Amino acid sequence: MKRNSLLVGIIAGFLLTLPAGPAFAQTVKIGMIDYQKILRESGAAKKARDILMKDLEGKRAQYKSEEDQARKLEEELKKEGQSMTAADRQEKAGKLEKEIKELGRLKSDLEEDFRKKDAELARKILGEISGVVTEYLKKEKLTVVLEKRLVVAADDAIDITDKIIRLYDAKK
Repeated sequence: MKRNSLLVGIIAGFLLTLPAGPAFAQTVKIGMIDYQKILRESGAAKKARDILMKDLEGKRAQYKSEEDQARKLEEELKKEGQSMTAADRQEKAGKLEKEIKELGRLKSDLEEDFRKKDAELARKILGEISGVVTEYLKKEKLTVVLEKRLVVAADDAIDITDKIIRLYDAKK
């Protein structure tokens, strides 16, 4: 919160210290965007997320298959464990323990891989959006574009998020 207030204070201070001479008689134009809304509502961002989720579903199916095998082995050990020889029971128990450890590693790897790919995708999309915002800033001759989370209060009239979503989706 202190960081956000400091940033808003610096920007406000900068805008207030601009010389009022003829060279700076131009009106200051400010735009505001909501990156989270863009990530949620942009068609292009949704498509990219869908591709990521399909990849994840394939890996989840593989995990589920291995989990089912471990459950079958566990049930077999419970049902037939009393009638097995001690050596067979110990062998199956060892195999089950090994499969459970492998499942834990696989789940952990899946979660880490998903987090990395999700973060990478978000960085890529935000980079593309920044390019669209820069183009819009130049085209509309805005002085500055702020991220909504960093703004304490603002009139919705300066919110350009929906325009940026349309431009980004059109580009993709």
